[in-house]
Amino acid sequence: MYNYSLLNNEKIIKIYDDVLLKTGNDILDVSVIITNMRFIILSIPKNKEVYRVGRMIIDKPISKETIFETEINNIIDIKKEEDYYKYILSDTNYFLLNTDKIYKLINQNK
Repeated sequence: MYNYSLLNNEKIIKIYDDVLLKTGNDILDVSVIITNMRFIILSIPKNKEVYRVGRMIIDKPISKETIFETEINNIIDIKKEEDYYKYILSDTNYFLLNTDKIYKLINQNK
């Protein structure tokens, strides 16, 4: 389950699960939603992760929440760095994702 809201006239292009986001020395399992307007990264909130037991989830299903979002136009470049793609934003910030599927989709729609 995903916890996010679409903007007016916004449409989902693709949802990717099991994407790895590298943050410093940590690697998070995230989902990515690409819309016609935004790039959204979602993850399970850390305080809810304790309810997971192996492959079982105790209590109710956990929904992923937005941890990062940006307008698609803010992504000015994408570079391959070892096992990750570096998404460089217009404000010089960046993030690293492991899948080439997102890279191909972003380049296809530019």
